[in-house]
Amino acid sequence: MIHEFREAIASSGMLTDVEVREDIVVGRARVLAAQADVWVNVDPELEDGGAPDATVLLRRIDQILGVSPTQWGLIIDQIVGEIEAAVGDEPVKESTSLRSDLVLKSVVVFAEATLLRFEAPRQFPDSWIHAHLDEQLGFDDLEIAARDVDAETMSFDTVDDLLDHVSKDNTSREP
Repeated sequence: MIHEFREAIASSGMLTDVEVREDIVVGRARVLAAQADVWVNVDPELEDGGAPDATVLLRRIDQILGVSPTQWGLIIDQIVGEIEAAVGDEPVKESTSLRSDLVLKSVVVFAEATLLRFEAPRQFPDSWIHAHLDEQLGFDDLEIAARDVDAETMSFDTVDDLLDHVSKDNTSREP
């Protein structure tokens, strides 16, 4: 089933270098509004027992790859605003603006959500910034997670399970 899904994505031409990694289809693409070439991970959520709806997932891929510069700017504004509100009046050593430091590295596409993974090498050199977008690519949630090269790989049944785990894990650590 996953290989038929991979074929549907590959034949769409939206992603290049399309392959299956476990139960996820992975490929490369350019997000024009972000001016970034990224890995796109498409999760058909096969563990849920149903057949993947290629049409919905292809629409989601097209949606994020073709996001307008205006909508992309709004997403970035919300990410920067959330982080700046969290930092508050804390002194900052890096003078580079977060907006210009954010670099989109990868995208994860689900039927009902899209996750964006950014790095900010000057402001957050040891962390990833994950933005969760809803079905209309509206900003939903944000997390900053430590880059842990030795971390074990974990699987989650749903996006909510992933976000619950990350939220619990991050509340037990100091920022």
